[in-house]
Amino acid sequence: MTGAALRLAIVGVGWAGTRQTESVGELGDGTLQVVCLVDPDVDHLTDRSKVLGVERICSDLPEILADPDIDAVSICSPHRFHCEQAVAAAEAGKHILVEKPMAMDVDEATRMIDAASKAHVCLYVAESATYQPVASFLRDVVRQGRWIGELTAASVSAGFRAPAYGYPDRRAWLAQPEHGGTGTWALHGIHTIAQMRYVLGEVAVVYAHQHRAASFERDDVEATVSATLTLDSGLMVQLLQTAETKIPPMLAGYVLHGDRGSLHAGPAGCRIFTDEDHGTLVDIPAARHSEHALELEAFAATVAGVEGPTTGLSERRSLAVVEAGYESMRTG
Repeated sequence: MTGAALRLAIVGVGWAGTRQTESVGELGDGTLQVVCLVDPDVDHLTDRSKVLGVERICSDLPEILADPDIDAVSICSPHRFHCEQAVAAAEAGKHILVEKPMAMDVDEATRMIDAASKAHVCLYVAESATYQPVASFLRDVVRQGRWIGELTAASVSAGFRAPAYGYPDRRAWLAQPEHGGTGTWALHGIHTIAQMRYVLGEVAVVYAHQHRAASFERDDVEATVSATLTLDSGLMVQLLQTAETKIPPMLAGYVLHGDRGSLHAGPAGCRIFTDEDHGTLVDIPAARHSEHALELEAFAATVAGVEGPTTGLSERRSLAVVEAGYESMRTG
């Protein structure tokens, strides 16, 4: 790029596609421009065009991929289409931003990475959790040993209560395995895993167990997953991902223990516990933009040659942890 805006087509204009289009406007710095919305539902597409202020619409992805005025595509379609659409985009010479999870499995992710590499285009993943303020805050704390010293143990908890586990309207497929949807381990856990990897480091070994209370109404998806993750560093991380328990803010998030102290960081803020401080509240600095805008900013920067944290190679590792978790649940 030589200063011109990266001309972007949004593929799939549901919740994610709408949020991405709005986030380009939030950035407002001219690095990205949404020039077209793509969706097979023409009526919905027409409505979104008016609401989002994007004049050009198209129901045919190959037409967009053949257009030399499109520099990149953001794939916000259902997960089962990610691999096919990303490979086609790479072969057409378009840079690719793809929503999480980047693919249905590691093999698909590898196909996407290989296609992008062969075509010399960027493959990036819109993994918003990595761009939340708590992620960069804790990453710095861990790397600097601030307050707590060298890590000795860690736990991460994330969850909500949804006994029926489903989504309304156009998003219903998210929780329907027959349409490429998944249970909470893949749909929400991949956020938790990606952010945890960014904060604490890479995962070497996965052991996972699933639980389902009698009140959870579905038997075709997991309700609660408890996992022990051994990192490359040797650190053991206990991870809880649940769709059947509403975890209160003071118990959700990260608990990090070190040789000089401990901290809890989550929706209720960050508290430090040392020999001198017994629960001092520390501010987590606010971000310049929303996490959705920051992931788009990072994508544009990566296309320009400054690599961000959620590349295809990186987020294939998040997907590998999810896949290993399912295998561990299956086999014990």
